Amino acid sequence: MTSRPGAAPPGSDATVIDVSELRDIPVTVDPFEPSPGCPVQAHAERLAELLEAAFHPSGPVRAAIRLALRRVYVDHGWDLAAGGALPGAVAPPGVPRFAGLCRAAAVAAADLGCDVAARAAIRAFCDVTLAPLWTDQAGRFLAGGHPVDLAALSDANTIFLTGGIAGEEAAAFFTGVFLLRLAGQLRAQQPRARRLTVVVATPHGRLRRLLDDVRAAGADVILARPDEDRDVVKDEPARVQVPLLGRRSAACGLQCRQRPCTGRELHDADLRAAADAQVWLRLWAQALVLAFITGRPLPHVPQPLLQASHQPRDARARECLLATVVDAAVASRAVALRHSYHPARLTAAVASVAAGQLATTGQYPAAAQPSPPRAGQFWVIPQLRWLHEAERLHPLAHHQLDPGDVAPPLDFGLTGLVDWPGITVADRLAGLNRHRLSMDHEPNRAIATTALLGAEPGKGIAADLVIVGIGRDQSERLRYAARMLGTAGHGAGPGWLEVVLSWPGRLIVSSGEQDLCQAATG
Repeated sequence: MTSRPGAAPPGSDATVIDVSELRDIPVTVDPFEPSPGCPVQAHAERLAELLEAAFHPSGPVRAAIRLALRRVYVDHGWDLAAGGALPGAVAPPGVPRFAGLCRAAAVAAADLGCDVAARAAIRAFCDVTLAPLWTDQAGRFLAGGHPVDLAALSDANTIFLTGGIAGEEAAAFFTGVFLLRLAGQLRAQQPRARRLTVVVATPHGRLRRLLDDVRAAGADVILARPDEDRDVVKDEPARVQVPLLGRRSAACGLQCRQRPCTGRELHDADLRAAADAQVWLRLWAQALVLAFITGRPLPHVPQPLLQASHQPRDARARECLLATVVDAAVASRAVALRHSYHPARLTAAVASVAAGQLATTGQYPAAAQPSPPRAGQFWVIPQLRWLHEAERLHPLAHHQLDPGDVAPPLDFGLTGLVDWPGITVADRLAGLNRHRLSMDHEPNRAIATTALLGAEPGKGIAADLVIVGIGRDQSERLRYAARMLGTAGHGAGPGWLEVVLSWPGRLIVSSGEQDLCQAATG
């Protein structure tokens, strides 16, 4: 079909998606999410082709991104050959995030033997070219907005606007993401009763192949010039609300269930959540997540958070801020948790407990159920169960057990671990070291470290401890935070937060670095 600038789709109604309008409810069409029935490997190839068509990266960058895309889908539980979850998976495969793609690209560059210049080009492509697409005001279309119901959207005419996006490459990519996902949805719904009409404002020369795919899938595409996309809707008879699949996050509260947050509201919540003024809210949320996944007592709401005068008073603003912080705390650990349960379940549980604790302190006026002292063993993933049992034989800053002593009873049943009444510390340690969950196995180390510290260990809880510990010795920062959170130990002994955050440096090591038996017996 030829380009018809300014034309609106035929029919009485049209759904309008304007990716840069903050006053609208922000919607997300995640580029990493495969369409129904589309093999994940084919989707990864199409996404790589879109990136290449929009940005024309160099050869080494293209190779690294293609390899990284395949790897992040495997890391999130996808079976590249079959297209769904891996056999025996306990949770559906996850959708990768942009930060994960960047980390995988750096690893892929090393594996491909790229030289210094090529590695720098790959970092620049991720950090300079792609990162602003996810972080600017239009970035919620790619992640962090309310998910679009593409099945419902594909039954209505659609106008897609990118007028607020600077740069032809970025506009082409956003449009390409929409067309890529729409084409996949249309193919999944064949045969169709009627053809869909879509108006896009795009530098179409970059997306010829994708436009052909959409037309072949059952849509008529009308092209408008990017600088005239506002004129596309001026004669529109009726503007239909974009159909949504649900809330943007499992942490969203009552206000979001009643009315989705606007782009401005979400943007404000993001700014507040990242500010130093909210450091105690972030630390408390991180400690809550750690309490869930390690089976420890729940932390208290810290006094600095209760006394903070900067807490938003509007109910929606409070809920949106809390949801943003909790969602980030779980999302950074999602790759590790997915092996045991769907991370969204943990997000919802932590958000509910957090809201309940704040309600009892007067921060949230709504009634809430009292929080349990512990979350329960269900949330403790197998690798952290192994570490818990190893900790009991090699306790931090406590008297070390003698190899001939009787080992304490197991708190967690580890399938395959041989145990009997009166088992000695030495025999228990030997069994742990030979167990399939042993930290000698590199995948176990990766899962445990990510679960405890997040996907980016230098950020998250580590960075916030630096902020709250200003003016304190490095060894005192964690102890101070533990006291404020009610997780400190009795007397001079360490509390549980100090213990579990010591595991990466003490117990999550291979036998070549530190043999657990030798460490326990001195």
